[in-house]
Amino acid sequence: MTWPPSRVPQVSRSQRARWRHAVIWAAAGAVLLLVAGALGHFLVGAVGLLVSLVGAWVASPLRADPSLTHWDAQQRHVRDGAIVVYWRPGSLGCLRLRSSLRSVSDQILWVNVWADDEAAAFVRDVNGGAEIVPTAILRNGDALCHPSPDAVRADLQDRAA
Repeated sequence: MTWPPSRVPQVSRSQRARWRHAVIWAAAGAVLLLVAGALGHFLVGAVGLLVSLVGAWVASPLRADPSLTHWDAQQRHVRDGAIVVYWRPGSLGCLRLRSSLRSVSDQILWVNVWADDEAAAFVRDVNGGAEIVPTAILRNGDALCHPSPDAVRADLQDRAA
């Protein structure tokens, strides 16, 4: 039985990417369990499977994400002059930027592009069709693709002055 076209659920590009990453995490854990089990290291395989299932859960679209939405962040950007950084779980560039800005992270609005389809569309629009993260929107409205932590800190210091 097929659904009428009006009832077919639409899955966005970001959601497909989240599912793909979740499946990769789970498959990697299963392979690790099989290899470790074949070598007689069942405990190592079980721990590896558990870690990979946690990674799959974090990457999956089933997990609710508490990050801001695109429109909430844009409103605060316009009203308060806050810096907005669009990020994605699992991105090494995002992880590096977030960890290097840990001391000022509470002054930055972080928007997960996998949790908000409008945020993903905005990032693609800003970056010529590519969903490149991290992308930062500075106080003056300039968009920086893969911003350096120093550029973000400099913009924050300009706001404080």
